[in-house]
Amino acid sequence: MDSIIFTRESGVALKRLLQNISSSDIYLLMDSNSQTCCMEHLQLDLPACNCIVLGAGEQFKTLESVTEVWKVLSGNCARRNSVLVNLGGGTITDMGGFAASCFKRGIVCVNIPTTLLSQVDASVGGKTGVNFNGLKNEIGTFSVPRQVIIDNSFLSTLPYRQVLSGFAEMLQHGLLSAEEHWTELMRVDLSNVDGIGFLTLIQKSVAVKNAIVRKDPCEKGIRKALNFGHTVGHAIESVAIDRHLDIYHGDAVAYGMIAELYLSVKKVGFDKELYESIRSFIRELYPSCACIDNRENLYQLMLHDKKNEHPGVNFTLLQSIGEFVVNQYCERDEIIEALEQI
Repeated sequence: MDSIIFTRESGVALKRLLQNISSSDIYLLMDSNSQTCCMEHLQLDLPACNCIVLGAGEQFKTLESVTEVWKVLSGNCARRNSVLVNLGGGTITDMGGFAASCFKRGIVCVNIPTTLLSQVDASVGGKTGVNFNGLKNEIGTFSVPRQVIIDNSFLSTLPYRQVLSGFAEMLQHGLLSAEEHWTELMRVDLSNVDGIGFLTLIQKSVAVKNAIVRKDPCEKGIRKALNFGHTVGHAIESVAIDRHLDIYHGDAVAYGMIAELYLSVKKVGFDKELYESIRSFIRELYPSCACIDNRENLYQLMLHDKKNEHPGVNFTLLQSIGEFVVNQYCERDEIIEALEQI
């Protein structure tokens, strides 16, 4: 993880990284939340025209938003050796990474994720993109940032629901990793996420994802394991966006893990008693899901999943904690039954 810095002093780390670059060649992309809560922490002295502020929220993760970034870069005669610093949650790092990967066929990109979700998920793997035509991350590229700076002191600015959203990805990493890791996460105190101890847990979670990504950078095989919980989760999230429901990405992934663990019990022998225990833990932690009333609609959305290469829907399923199998195709009736367990 040489390209990832874990610190509680992101401003110092960024200044060291950019010390030989003129401020006129540095661009800062934020949303309105990270501008208010996080920008001052960096202590960057940039021309106002080099600061780009987009609306906050998944509804702004569009080609139109990325076009605004390109307009600023082009209007300021940004060069291929210019640097785009993305300060914000996963929406900003996804869009900023996409904008940087396309502008002049690629400029330098530095990500500073400010939410727990973006620190443990979007920080690793080089996936960039935008939502399109009502589908999550339908357009994007694989483009690894030059540097990622993870500073959990930013997490003190987050409401609890945002913390829970990121914690769902940590739970997923625990289930993909080992029983001891999962057990440790079940005992975590989420009221102290900006402490030094929690930074160690973030580092452990990132290491799980990074180990998988390094074996399969472009998601041709084992990297599909990281989609566990996301096949159902992305469908739920797409419905939530369309219906303007108060459902976070992590909420959707948590619900998705319940459904996909149920498929794991039915298809590959995951322990039923352990499944019931995990299901109860997730349902106690996360608010009830308000958008599974139309399960047929969710199934139809899953048919658009990027992993699908054959008829049906492609899942990653767990045989046990730490033991997973990719490319497990399930049929409509199996998926509908799994959705009924959420």
